[in-house]
Amino acid sequence: MLDTTLSFFRRISLVVSIVLFSSLNASQVEGADIALLKSQDLPTYREAVEGIKKVYGEDLREFDLKADLQESERVVMALKKDPPDLILTIGLWATRIAKKNFQQIPIIFSMVFDPARFSISGENITGVTLQVSTSEVLSRIRDLFPEVKKIGVLYNPKKTGEQIQKAQKAAVALGVSLISVPTHSGKDVPENLRTLQPKIDLLWLVPDSTVVTPESVDFLLLTSFENNIPIVTFSDGFVRRGAAASFSADYQAVGEQSARLAMSILQGEDPAQLPIQSSEKIRLSFNLKIVKKMGVRFNSKVLQTADKIYE
Repeated sequence: MLDTTLSFFRRISLVVSIVLFSSLNASQVEGADIALLKSQDLPTYREAVEGIKKVYGEDLREFDLKADLQESERVVMALKKDPPDLILTIGLWATRIAKKNFQQIPIIFSMVFDPARFSISGENITGVTLQVSTSEVLSRIRDLFPEVKKIGVLYNPKKTGEQIQKAQKAAVALGVSLISVPTHSGKDVPENLRTLQPKIDLLWLVPDSTVVTPESVDFLLLTSFENNIPIVTFSDGFVRRGAAASFSADYQAVGEQSARLAMSILQGEDPAQLPIQSSEKIRLSFNLKIVKKMGVRFNSKVLQTADKIYE
């Protein structure tokens, strides 16, 4: 009887402890002061803000840095006078400004490609990148274009070498060939593409700033169209201009992820123990007009899941 009574009270104590702990965490999140720093006012950044607000319903102190140093310094001074509990950043500019000026305040970044390249790391920093899993992208390429067996990619080993190494392993597992050509300068893009083009069924553009430049994009798109080689890329903007398809991060979902990370930290998690995340949700954009003109066969069932189709 005594054991039963003690067991009962232990269960009651456990329930009370859980309720009190949950209430404490909820109050910590509810009463938190969060500063939201946006690099500049862009439609994509607005989508991320919508995602943040969808998850975190409390008021935020919002600042548009306008990608301007003077405006950024003004905001930094204001935040140092009245420090927030946590900083959310949107875009590379805002993230670098926050990292430079706030080492003691948790920082959650979003809407940044390849944070390692820009040394976006630290004990107080984590976030959500715009990168999507290479294995996931290759798997989706195979599903969308089932007859494609040889995928080509141009890359700079210093910038995207690690990503391409992972992609090579994923390609083997998927039963496709990934033909990668190191490209150390933008000047090498035309010649390397001409060398690669006869060997491939599809060209995969990764976010490599050596290969993908304002000067190279038109050449890449025109060459692919002339040779009936579809391009799959990482940006809907390129699909509008003539690429076959893109698999990119869902910007609102990226905002939602970063808000969830913020809430975890406000509830007591250590930012240093929360790894940087890739985008969980992927958007498909598809240029039906271009693909039909090229005569490339595609999986119409996969196309039904597209977020944007250009006809």
